[in-house]
Amino acid sequence: MRHCCKFKADDIYYLSENDLYNSRKLSIGFCPICGKPVAELIEYRFDGVINRISLAGIEANDLMLKCSKEIVYSMKECNYLRFKTKPYGWKYGINKVIRINGKEKLKQYACDFYGNKELIKLI
Repeated sequence: MRHCCKFKADDIYYLSENDLYNSRKLSIGFCPICGKPVAELIEYRFDGVINRISLAGIEANDLMLKCSKEIVYSMKECNYLRFKTKPYGWKYGINKVIRINGKEKLKQYACDFYGNKELIKLI
């Protein structure tokens, strides 16, 4: 994204298709120099033409409100769900001994540093 300088978007929203455009995404963020909200809408038409709209300030807020009903998913949501489902990234193991009816059983878990845990084996 670009306003006073070039910077990365805080979040990217993927929008639903309509009659004219098939691949649509809305990038939003705040300019690090002036602090204004910046929105950039990129749409690809079916015939291959790219439509790019960059707005800042109140116009960016209006564009966000206009496109809010067409949001399918966001990148922050996808990244959050990826970290919260199964162990991700660096993993380590935990072994727990439990007693059931006087017999000892061993549970082996795979864990990550985000707090996710998954049962691997029950011996």
